[in-house]
Amino acid sequence: MTAIPLPLAGRLAAAAPAAAGSGWLAGLLLYTPLLASTLFAKLSVPPFAAQSLSIAYLFILLALGLGVVLGHLRLDSGRLAFFLVFIGCIGAVQVFRGDPFSLNSMLLLVTLYVAYVFHLPRPNDGTTPALRFFLGLATVLALAGIAQYGLQLAIGPRFAFPIENFVPEAFLIKGFNMQAPIAYGETAFRVNGIFFAEPSFFSQFMAVAIVVELLTSNRLLRVALFGLALLLSYSGTGVILLAICGPLILITRRHWGLLWLILGAALLAVALGSTLDLDKLTGRLGEFGSVRSSAHARFIAGFHVFEQYLWPDPLKALFGYGAGAFPGYALRMPFPVAEMTLFKMVFEYGLLGAALYFAFIFYCVFRSTAPAIVRLAVALTLLLNGPFVPFFHGLALSLLVWTSQTGEGDARPPGQKSPQKSLLPDGA
Repeated sequence: MTAIPLPLAGRLAAAAPAAAGSGWLAGLLLYTPLLASTLFAKLSVPPFAAQSLSIAYLFILLALGLGVVLGHLRLDSGRLAFFLVFIGCIGAVQVFRGDPFSLNSMLLLVTLYVAYVFHLPRPNDGTTPALRFFLGLATVLALAGIAQYGLQLAIGPRFAFPIENFVPEAFLIKGFNMQAPIAYGETAFRVNGIFFAEPSFFSQFMAVAIVVELLTSNRLLRVALFGLALLLSYSGTGVILLAICGPLILITRRHWGLLWLILGAALLAVALGSTLDLDKLTGRLGEFGSVRSSAHARFIAGFHVFEQYLWPDPLKALFGYGAGAFPGYALRMPFPVAEMTLFKMVFEYGLLGAALYFAFIFYCVFRSTAPAIVRLAVALTLLLNGPFVPFFHGLALSLLVWTSQTGEGDARPPGQKSPQKSLLPDGA
């Protein structure tokens, strides 16, 4: 066996701890958006709490800044070019059209979405470990949500919802229905997994976890755990996500075990429907016709804003009313209107700006090596929420965008150099 030269052996020994330390820090940076958008979603600081801006933004930006400074996050030239075209076009429209616009809204858009132009190079594709980490986190949060439901029935909601009841109100974000009753007049509340800003986010998180589990490890017991947690949220958004992705999994993967799971869930719903008040969930799925319901506010009301203010003016329809304009016009309507991504982006930046926005964000998301239906599930969470809600960004950055391999440059993490160059002795 050929002996390793002493200088080479010394360099290998020195490189191993550096690579291990570098990998640990890179992993921490990678999962920061996911953990921050989940565990700190309700928390904020004045005056940002009143503006519905979570402290999760700060952690995402800190991870971005540290990743760039330490050399872990690197620019993706394709995403950067796309981002510059997108921001340049909508920025030029804001300046030259002559109407007032919110500079703060534009700055928030730029600072948050610039994170999508980076990736975290790894020796191997980082998507699979990221999805595995996500499923572990989802398991813990599912158990927390189920325990939260039982705890409120046993000792009351005060201790089952600790963040809402023990954190000072000044440090909680406004504009979200954190502790929502199962139905009007009910004393029991829909679970939010303790940490999520609303039960709807918890519901969507569990739905994405079901999709990821079915397409990766395929442990049906864990799928059942996620499904029970989703049901206890009594939120229809997670059901909508599964209604789109579930049939695709069944058709494309011929996942016949899913049929048995659905059958078992249906039998369980019949057996425990009265105990778990599942009729409240099915009732929420039929709220689209009520103008005072959250379903109407999220998915229907924005089209009425378009009909009244946007479509009558072709120029406005093309270029929009300007950054930050949507909330003011939404308040003029006789019913609640939620700031959903589609409504806000089309109204403020017009059909042109919205087309560039969705093209950019979906270009970043769908370049991932994750299963296509996982990418679709994460993309749907953007359409089910607002463009500045950190929930989508935590999922997209940690699971899909920062983990993707671009083939540009050296894919090794900092501190681990090419063995053909750095680790060979001089003159070899």
